[in-house]
Amino acid sequence: MHLFEACPKIYFGENALDYLDGLPREKVLLVTDPFMVSSGAVKAVTGRLDRLGLEYAVFSQVEPDPSIETIAAGLQQIFHEKPDIVIALGGGSAIDATKAMLYFCTRFKGIMMGRQHIHQPMFIAIPTTSGTGSEVTSYAVVSDRQRNVKIPLSHRSMTPEVAILDPEFTKTLPADMVAYTGMDVLTHAVEAYVSGKANDFTDLFARDAAEKVLRYLPVLYADVSNVAPREKMFTASTMAGLAFTNSSLGLCHGIAHTIGAEFHLPHGKANAIILPYVIAFNAGLGRKAATGLEGRYAGLARSIGVGAPDDGESCRRLVCTVQVLCERFGIPGSFEAAGIDRAAFRQRQEACVRKILEDVCTKANPAPVTARDISELLEAIFDGRLEVGT
Repeated sequence: MHLFEACPKIYFGENALDYLDGLPREKVLLVTDPFMVSSGAVKAVTGRLDRLGLEYAVFSQVEPDPSIETIAAGLQQIFHEKPDIVIALGGGSAIDATKAMLYFCTRFKGIMMGRQHIHQPMFIAIPTTSGTGSEVTSYAVVSDRQRNVKIPLSHRSMTPEVAILDPEFTKTLPADMVAYTGMDVLTHAVEAYVSGKANDFTDLFARDAAEKVLRYLPVLYADVSNVAPREKMFTASTMAGLAFTNSSLGLCHGIAHTIGAEFHLPHGKANAIILPYVIAFNAGLGRKAATGLEGRYAGLARSIGVGAPDDGESCRRLVCTVQVLCERFGIPGSFEAAGIDRAAFRQRQEACVRKILEDVCTKANPAPVTARDISELLEAIFDGRLEVGT
């Protein structure tokens, strides 16, 4: 038996923010980041709340890769404000932070009182980047800066009730962020498609998301003011999110969580660097033993227009497609080219392997993974040695 959860309600396209005009007259907590405040972008939401005469407070301390300390501070504000509605405005960090705050709020209250007495605020997510898909997933990632590790959380209660995809928010994104977040979408789609928990519904969303990335991301990267591809990338991000929240992610994310935290690589950039190597590993390219995943990767490659009749060649073309996109967007092909110091990498490699093995995404990888596999893969990614066979 399979399960596919299709939530939340999604309002998308131009003027999607008009949904807020119908909010009930209740207290609102807006969770965002300092840039959204300093740039004035937050006024797109607070201006509407003012016009509606709604009482609201703003928590704007969310940093990139939100920390446990930030979650604790936001949690205190939820306890203090007792909001009826919580709105997350920003990239994946703001939405993930809000998810974690609400998750721990419910957990703490559950310890002190019966769950039937817990008031769960309405949760609205308004993403300002097209990449994480966090607005439709039950996943969040928070950072433990003391241990240099990213902690994935997963619980159905963290899925927003409403997602608002208004392309107006993404029109000022710099080109490199467009590339990083767009490649994150592609990684979500690929990992969801080959997941052992994939099904007909997740395949549908993953395939279409990947096809949209190939078609629209290069166009948007060339001109971030172009409205049509901005809307399509928002759609692709959300579709990939619906796919992986119902299936799972895999080794690429498992590595990206640890390496990103240890060496401060942006998440989408890390995924883009790692993805070709993980495709090759999972598909058995350059290795003697087949993994049984060649057909899945080949099917995805053919469905998005880069495949060939032969499964192995289709897998190689999929790897090449990711590499070509990275080259077009100025994303390096190795950890060393991304600026990671070789000595520091070697010093932390063994600890990184242990953290990667324990990551929930690594555990969900469709091909078995050992500590030796990860160590060899990290060395290959650092040096830029990608073996795809012939």
